[in-house]
Amino acid sequence: QRHLTIPCEMCIRDRYIMNNITKLAFTLAEVLITLSIIAIIAAMTIPALIKRVDEQQYNIAVKKAFSDLSQAIFMIKANNGGVVNVGMGDSNTFRSDFCNVMTCTKQDIATNIFGPTSDYLYYKGGASGWPAINANDPSAILNDGEYIKFLSYANCSGGGKNACGAIALDINGAKGPNMRGEDLFNFWVVLNNGVYSVIPAGTPGDTWASTCVAGSTSQGTSNGCTYVRLSDPDHMP
Repeated sequence: QRHLTIPCEMCIRDRYIMNNITKLAFTLAEVLITLSIIAIIAAMTIPALIKRVDEQQYNIAVKKAFSDLSQAIFMIKANNGGVVNVGMGDSNTFRSDFCNVMTCTKQDIATNIFGPTSDYLYYKGGASGWPAINANDPSAILNDGEYIKFLSYANCSGGGKNACGAIALDINGAKGPNMRGEDLFNFWVVLNNGVYSVIPAGTPGDTWASTCVAGSTSQGTSNGCTYVRLSDPDHMP
């Protein structure tokens, strides 16, 4: 009798183990439902995360661009005895000044640097047609891949801020989205009290008056995005 009870004890133990394994296992339907939920959550969150990363990259890049342009003005003044060749209607000399202190790997007109005008957009809006209105402006490609365009005015009374000229900068060159306020930014070169400096388009009191509108259909509601991106990037519309 003692030997006969051993198999029974083993049977009871095996049945107990199998029952618990069955309870712990997932059915195919449960696995599929779980995977579907994960896929839905990923589809909802990943695009937002990517967008957030892109926005942070734009914020960092435009701050660097602003710093680089400001430093270039300082170096140009040092080379030219305190003078920047801007506000004289000579955009080619304006570009030369910059390319003497920044590494320009290519120099050409705007359309040959920036490409088809249909590639550029207003801020979160439609095609801007840029740089068609200034297709022949002297432009360049910098050694870090940025595209830059120069415009020298006839005097230093532009933009409502004593602007002598303007600079447009595509911070990532050939890469998209090619949009004002995202990777395309505008700056003034101004002269106040004998001192040249760079300020972002949209600076309070200038032509663009800090205006930045999502779904923009004009320069007037796009160019001011440069200032907003620099001053309050967490509240870009």
